[in-house]
Formats: sequence, structure tokens, C-alpha cells
Amino acid sequence: MSLNPLDIEARDAATLAILRDGPDGLEILVTVRPRSLRFMGGATVFPGGAVSSSDADDRWERASTLSRSDAAALTNEPEERALGYFVCALRESFEEVGFIVGAGDLPLDRREAEHGSDFLDACLERGAVLSLHELVFAGRWVTPQGAPVRFDTRFFCVRAPAGWEPRPDPREVESAGWVTPTAALEDLARGDALMAPPTVEMLQLLAKHDDVQSVLDDIGSEALTGAGNLISVRLSPLVHVVLAPNPGIMTGPGTNTYIVGGGPTVVIDPAVDDGEYVDEVVERAGDVAAILVTHRHSDHVGGAAAISARTGAPVRAFGPDKAGDADVVPVVDGEVVEAGGASLVTLHLPGHAADHVCWWMKGAATLFAGDNVLGEGTAVIAPPDGNMADYLRSLHRLLDLHIDRIYPGHFRWLDGGRQVIQGYIDHRAERERKILGALTARGSTVEDIVSRAYADTPRHLHPIAAYSARAHLEMLQEQGKVQRRKDLWTLSDVQ
Repeated sequence: MSLNPLDIEARDAATLAILRDGPDGLEILVTVRPRSLRFMGGATVFPGGAVSSSDADDRWERASTLSRSDAAALTNEPEERALGYFVCALRESFEEVGFIVGAGDLPLDRREAEHGSDFLDACLERGAVLSLHELVFAGRWVTPQGAPVRFDTRFFCVRAPAGWEPRPDPREVESAGWVTPTAALEDLARGDALMAPPTVEMLQLLAKHDDVQSVLDDIGSEALTGAGNLISVRLSPLVHVVLAPNPGIMTGPGTNTYIVGGGPTVVIDPAVDDGEYVDEVVERAGDVAAILVTHRHSDHVGGAAAISARTGAPVRAFGPDKAGDADVVPVVDGEVVEAGGASLVTLHLPGHAADHVCWWMKGAATLFAGDNVLGEGTAVIAPPDGNMADYLRSLHRLLDLHIDRIYPGHFRWLDGGRQVIQGYIDHRAERERKILGALTARGSTVEDIVSRAYADTPRHLHPIAAYSARAHLEMLQEQGKVQRRKDLWTLSDVQ
């Protein structure tokens, strides 16, 4: 029996924002994940990681300045888990960058922090007491369903002792350094940094403060409240993104709505008719020349009518059908849509959807990819509107273009466009090979094929993988490589 994707729980985690007062005001320690990592490689993050079972061990009350009841009161979490979040945040920070606060026989051996039980035993043996009361709870962020890795993360802030400097573990951290929150967000805007939404939101909260004390005094009332919060940030001089508050199994953290140009602007993929979201898009966009829709899936058109009514801008999409509730002025393949300082070439690239288009900012070697390319994972091709043969042709067409940066419809933006697209093509070829290998002489259902061909995919995502598996099978059927008898698929008799 397949698992319901909505039943999958995120893994508990904790993150620590280490702060100090610098010459230019409040500074925060940021680290960069090794680029070799499959998930969020090269991303700018704060120290942290998953909670281990030993982090919630009752004995931590003997090696901590907080009791379990204290931790529960500070975080509004159950007593049996609350203290573990504090322990995890400090343990992971010690392991990654050598940060620890406490009394007794400190510092400890950082290698012991890799295993929570060893860390606890070392503290108890040496009489070390962690100063967990110095960590200030700053909120919680849950990765939405649909992300390839999900965490339920508690964020904390702490003041670094005077003179403390990070000592990164190269296995965990590629680099680490101090930066003001504003400078970190500027790095993001220039394209010099990659960040996940909760990192951006934390930096935006911290940017309101001038010094560490004001953060520690106020952060509780301004805490992160979880995925789906409105994230709005400039990614380059010509590109601003507003993350729509529609997280879910198919949308990840939410739909990326892009505002392109320096005035007039274009708005790409108006996702939802939500008051705060629409207000933010309209305010950031200013004078809007056009509202562009990559495809008519509901999570890309829900706000089209509302934003068009507010701005007076026409909604442009491929084909004459309405986009959500909005009338459409059709675009055609090859048409150039102008925005202030940006010329966007319309590319009709079906596959994920029959009406799917991307916009290529030729001069900046930038692609607004909609759902043809995602920032994490791969695109879902769901028949009958989705067509695998069309999709592969679309990917090969993109290979002929000069693309450095890709702005996807969901998840993070990507650099190395040609490499990313070739990776998508290679992935589909490998998946096709596995699907053919999963067929049996007596015939296999789509569910059976997915269980074998998608063994590397978490089981809770198998119902979604079944859409793309069916699209592969239908393409192979058209090519004469497989055949279908009722609900069973086999290799073609002519092979």
C-alpha cells in the first residue's frame, strides 16, 4: 500500500544564529554548505542540524542551565522534547564551527559532538554545564510537503563571547564568516549567495535591529512562524521574487512570483489571490507592463485577475483560454516582451503542460523556467496534459540557448544553466532505462513499475512519481517499445 504524501512528518532540527556587535552594527555568522552536497550544496545557512534521540535525554538537565520545564515554557513545546532543541542547536554549532557556551571543562572534543550520546557522556564526566539559557528562541519553520528533504526546525539566537571566531569543520562547512544581515541580503540580490526561505526571513528580521541586545530583547515577538510566510527579496538588479503563501506537496515552499525590469516591469506567475501577497506584488512591481503566465496550473494563475485589476496590465499566456479568472492576450513563440531594461523572448516549451512557455532574458543569459525546471528535484510530467516526448524536445531546445541562471517556478534559483538542463535530460534517460528494466513478461502495473524503477525516491513520493512514470510509458508506447493490455504494461512483442 502506498503512503499518503501528506502523512509524512518532517524531521526535527535546530539552528543557531550566532550574533555579535561589529564596527558596522549587528553581525551574524553565516556558513556555506559544501558544494558537493546533493541537497542545498553551496547554500548560505546558519549552523544547525537534525535532532538526535540523545539530545532529548533526561540527563541533560544535569549538564544544562535549563531544565526541561524551562525549555518547554520558552518554546511552547512538550517537556519531553523541548530541551533537546536547545541541546541540538548548540551541539551542531560546536561540531560545525566550534561554538559552545558553558562552564566547567570546556572546550570539549568536537568529534564527540558528532554523536549526541558521546557529547552528553563527555559533559557529565567532566562536569561541563552548557549555558543553554543564553539561547533565545526565535521561532519555527517547517519545510512544506513536496521538498526532497523536510525539516521541522527551531531557530535560536545567541550572543558570541567577545573575541570568539569560528573554526569551521571542512567536512560540514565550506566557509564561514561574519556579515551584517543587510550585506547578506545584498549578496543574495547580486546572485553571490544561495539561500533557503527561512534563512532569508531570519535575515530580514535581523536587519531591523542595530545591535545584539535589541535582537535578544525583541526576537520573541517577531519570531519566524513557519513555511508559507511572505518572502520578498531582490535577487538581481532586474529581478525581485515574492514567494507566494501556497506551500504544499506539489508547490514546495510556494510558487515563485518574479517581478522583472526596472520600470515598467513584468510580473511572472501571479500565484494566488491573497491580500497580503497581492499587495506586496503590486507595491514591488510599480508600473506593470504585462502579467506573464508560464502555464495555467492553478498555483501559477490564482492571482492573475486580482493583480491585473489592481495594475491595469494585460495577462499574457500561450493560447486564448482564460488564465484562472483572467482574460488573456495570447503570446506566441518567439515574441519579445519588453520590460524596463529587460527583453524577454517567449519560448513555447510544452511537456509539463501543453501551454507551457518560458521566458529567456537573452542579454542576461537568464531563463524564467516555470515548472520545466525546479530548484530542487525534477519536474512532474502528468498526462494527458503533460507529455514526455514534448518535454524532452523542450529540454533539448533549451540546450541551444546561452543560459547561465535559471529562475524556476518553485524552490531555489540555479546557476550553470546548460549543466542543469543536461542533467535533466540525463536523468530522464536513466529513468527510462529503469522503467524498461522494471517490466516483467507477465505485465506490470504502473504502481509495480514505480516501486522498482523509483527505488531511489522516498516512498511517500511514489504517488507523484507515478505521473511521470506513466508519461514515460506512453512515450515508449508511441515509439513501439512497450505495449499496454488493460492496466498491465509489457515490452513490445516486436522487440
